[in-house]
Amino acid sequence: MTRYEELVAKNAALRKVLDEGAREKLKRIPGVRHVSVGVKVRDRRPTDILCIRVYVRAKRPESELSAAERIPKIINGVPTDVIVERRTEFAVDATRYRPLKGGILISNLIIGLNQAGDGTTMEGGTFGCTATRNSDGAPVLLTNWHVLMANGARKGEPVFQPAPLTVPDVPLARLPVRRVDTEDVIAHITEAVVNDKVDAAIAKLDVSSCCRCCGLDFRDEIVGLSEGGEPPSNKILGLRAAVPQMKVYKVGVTTGRTVGKVMDVAYDNLVARMGGVDYTFNGQIEIASDDPDEYFSRRGDSGAAIIDEDGYIVGLMFGSVDAPPDHRTYANHISEVCSAMGITINITKGGGTAGERMAAPRATFPIELSPTGSELYARTRARVEADPAGQWLWALAEAHREEIVTLITTHRRVSVVWHRAGGPAIFAAALNALRAGDHETLPVPPDGGTLEDAMARVGTALAMHGSEHLRSALARHRDALLGAARGSATLTQFLDKLRPHVHRERATRVPMEQPA
Repeated sequence: MTRYEELVAKNAALRKVLDEGAREKLKRIPGVRHVSVGVKVRDRRPTDILCIRVYVRAKRPESELSAAERIPKIINGVPTDVIVERRTEFAVDATRYRPLKGGILISNLIIGLNQAGDGTTMEGGTFGCTATRNSDGAPVLLTNWHVLMANGARKGEPVFQPAPLTVPDVPLARLPVRRVDTEDVIAHITEAVVNDKVDAAIAKLDVSSCCRCCGLDFRDEIVGLSEGGEPPSNKILGLRAAVPQMKVYKVGVTTGRTVGKVMDVAYDNLVARMGGVDYTFNGQIEIASDDPDEYFSRRGDSGAAIIDEDGYIVGLMFGSVDAPPDHRTYANHISEVCSAMGITINITKGGGTAGERMAAPRATFPIELSPTGSELYARTRARVEADPAGQWLWALAEAHREEIVTLITTHRRVSVVWHRAGGPAIFAAALNALRAGDHETLPVPPDGGTLEDAMARVGTALAMHGSEHLRSALARHRDALLGAARGSATLTQFLDKLRPHVHRERATRVPMEQPA
């Protein structure tokens, strides 16, 4: 039996005690607000003892309590612990990270009025982790509602990374003030929910329709999560429910990597204030720091993913209270978050080494873009290679694919040209045609330009910033490829025009060498 399975079994045994009458007996006591299974606290420090936690608004001296108001120290053989309900503040508080990863600073950069009403504020928080939107497979970042929607943000507005550490001086009469430039925009808000179960939001990452082959690059990992093999990887390896006594980790903008223990998984009546409004949360995860003299989280860590010792995500951090040793952190259950957001957390099955960098996916057309991606890719390749000129073209693309993908993904100037030439839209149009069973129609830019012009612009950028191997290939084949695209509306027309060049190349028997 694994450590996790042991904890689940122990917690189930105590919940059975509650279900068999202890819960109702305790809730009949005047002043009792809620009961749950959790970790007992002694001398303000967490112990290794599981108990039944009994929540009250305030503790009173035992001498002031009547017999009916006294909470038994043991019920049905299980120890109890009396816990005072707490009031939390949302934790919101510059390194620029590219590729993007979980655990880094994000903000909507909207300058608003502070809670005192006498100055300005600009809120930020933590990029928890990457996920996939179930409705369309779009890559998204996950964080809190109160991080992305601060200062009156709306769906569709941008998310920035990084964010400045100081708030510019702005006349209060002008508030709120939104940033108008697009530098450092990484995503746009698509969904945000706050209710008694979750404080969550997602933003669609600004990758193009060809996913990581262009636009921003990201990694399905959390920066600095794993140390000494605990947890096993910087990547999220699965998803499971939190249980009391579980060891957990988080990486946040303010406190970095911290270690804690789950104290409770059904914390009720937790009140948090945001923008002058009180929100009450129920059924939340409560976490204490592994070191009672240190914080597990502070302002700015909101949105951090809570990960257990096996690398499984269990929660989304949203608030904290008090100073050590009474400090506690609160998190939503990850299953509730995924349901509310309509997402699936990006997990890496089988683990991997800590800090391992995930390679950018190879640009083999629609692989990874849909459940039928492999089939589409196979059909497309078969159609292209059915023509001898197509075989040559496919081999040429394969020889330089990895370098081209890397330049489009990581080289700012090449990426800008790719987007301005309509590269993402052209790729999307081609993909949509393939999904519809159309292997003939060539895509065109949405701005009314030509495929030839788009190819020429991107080719020039690649020639300026590529390797000698790529520059040599572009110089040798550029005119033939542009000539084949000129006026062609179908793949057949393109290959027909390319065929004479292919014959000349084969006659000279110039091999397509791979770069060293």
